[in-house]
Amino acid sequence: MSEARSFVGSGLAQRNGGPVGLAILVAILLLGLGLRLDYAWDGREPVFDAAAYAEIAANLERGAGFTLAADATQPASNYSPGLPLLITGLYELTGGVHERTARIVLALLGTLSILFAYLIAYRLRRSMHRPQSGVSDASSVVAGLGAAAAIATYPALLEYQGMFMGEPLAATLLAGAVLAMLWAADKDGRAAWLLPGVLLGGLTLTRPEYLGVAVLVAVVVFARDRRAWRTALAQAGILLAGLVLVVAPWTVRNAIALDRFVPVSTGGGQVLFAGTYLPSDGDPEKVGEEVLDRHPGLTRRFVEDFVGQRSLLMSPSATNSERVAAVVERVRLEQILARLAAQRYPSVETDQALARMGREQLWNDINEKPVEYAGFVAAKVWRIWSQGPREVMDKPGWKVFHWLLVALGLLGFAALARQRRWEALLLATIFVSITAASALLVASPRRVLVMLPLVAALAGVGAVACRDSLARWNR
Repeated sequence: MSEARSFVGSGLAQRNGGPVGLAILVAILLLGLGLRLDYAWDGREPVFDAAAYAEIAANLERGAGFTLAADATQPASNYSPGLPLLITGLYELTGGVHERTARIVLALLGTLSILFAYLIAYRLRRSMHRPQSGVSDASSVVAGLGAAAAIATYPALLEYQGMFMGEPLAATLLAGAVLAMLWAADKDGRAAWLLPGVLLGGLTLTRPEYLGVAVLVAVVVFARDRRAWRTALAQAGILLAGLVLVVAPWTVRNAIALDRFVPVSTGGGQVLFAGTYLPSDGDPEKVGEEVLDRHPGLTRRFVEDFVGQRSLLMSPSATNSERVAAVVERVRLEQILARLAAQRYPSVETDQALARMGREQLWNDINEKPVEYAGFVAAKVWRIWSQGPREVMDKPGWKVFHWLLVALGLLGFAALARQRRWEALLLATIFVSITAASALLVASPRRVLVMLPLVAALAGVGAVACRDSLARWNR
């Protein structure tokens, strides 16, 4: 038995750069785990969405259903169910609302994204280099270790690990799904495609925009081998079946609870309207202020409700800008948009009204202001890719780190596209579709955070490609 363990251990080390390479990987994993546990143990001051997820999970555990307090600024159905459902499951296992325990488990799951980034980079580089079977490929190990180190230390992922935010979990699920697809493609069977479908289903419950991405990924799976199209069709079908297996129960629940077809969550109308609001210049934090500035009557009603009729802001001498500033300090965007929707379409559900308004202004801007709208979209794309979420990413060192990661990721993708077209197409489908969703909807860097393990994997490949190019140049 000891000989068998020794053989397995030596084989694992041989495939991952020998004892030194394996030791470095373990050290990176332990570093990433330690940092995540540190953030999770004491927690961090939750952002608004994190507090809402925590409240929904606590209400579920107490038997109050998927709900928020009566005075919440938006309905609970606007929130993705994946994270609170997982937290509630952990509460059931631990016999009560134990937030620290839940954060620790989420930190453990978040650590898997480090390993997945390593394995994806390793697999991509090895498929390009194609060394002899069973032989260690140093360049693949270096690419993987670089990717793992980037994910282990990326500050925004760590900060979100200290609160109930879905991005670290979504990043693990997406990286796991891509890795599972790469493995399934290597096996060239059918049953293996169920696992990535299930992971994409979990990802969709955590980040609803990935429902459309999963459908596009299934098309890419079908296009992988046109000669054996029946097998490819079956593989794509099994992947989608795994997705449906996870998502369908919640869709049925929504049909009963909301009395309409909602695949995952409501709130799509809100992000469509905010994401197509041209006066905001692509910054979602400016939408509320710009809406109020252009609707003085709406602003006055907010002042009456939240500041008081006897406030100096209600005097004729008060300017609209002063009133807007007072309202923005006290009211959230979803409250502003809900009242605007009720004013425009009083007999329509808020989300449906905002969706209609979003489509109307999108159509008008494309037809009447095409150049301005193109610049608006470009600014939104730049916003999501040029900076990481959280204030820590504004520090010069981390900003350079983020830019370097994206730049090396582009180089890695270019190198991959020359040699492994299907893998490049798979990753491009994910990147382009989420970038397009951000260009259409709210442009939040949090969307890129979910894709960060894939970006880091490509960055590892790109760094090794740069090293190889420099070596050839110096010969």
